[in-house]
Amino acid sequence: TVLANLSHPNLPRVIDHFIIPTRGQYLVMDYVAGDDLERILTGREVIPVDEALRWIIQVVEGLDYLHRQQPPIFHRDVKPANIRITPQDQAMLVDFGLVKVFDPHVNTTQGARAITPGYAPPEQYGRGGTDARTDIYGLGATLYMLVTGHEPLESVRRMAGEHLPSAHSVNPAVPLPLSDVIERAMTLD
Repeated sequence: TVLANLSHPNLPRVIDHFIIPTRGQYLVMDYVAGDDLERILTGREVIPVDEALRWIIQVVEGLDYLHRQQPPIFHRDVKPANIRITPQDQAMLVDFGLVKVFDPHVNTTQGARAITPGYAPPEQYGRGGTDARTDIYGLGATLYMLVTGHEPLESVRRMAGEHLPSAHSVNPAVPLPLSDVIERAMTLD
């Protein structure tokens, strides 16, 4: 019901929802033509910085809209496979299967917990609460993948001491300030 009231050019409209007993809950959304960034990346090694930023900024606008709702809404699964690029070169954030309406008094239930290795911050692996920072982490990890062509290292492996090379060190075409922004978005704490 909350999603059905949303309207933003970088988000599909949610039209309906239903439950099939023993099978789960389903959302009916607008069809978004185009390819997702995961598929686009399979045909290209990296996405040029200007092109990647054009798409990511559109996703930021959609996330900002979600986060400004009262109560705020968090996507919690930002990754290349959930960003579609339309034939008009518009980025659309799709797949609201893990969306959460913020309630500071309610923890995420086990059934709603899911992670995508490389794109999920540490709090999604355990009992930690998720919020806007969860989406920012996924956005930073997505941008890292786009401009480097390398899957980001899982956050729990990074917490265990493994090092994620900076985007600039992997691809010198990534400006240092942008590399720093990506690193900050993917901060573990």
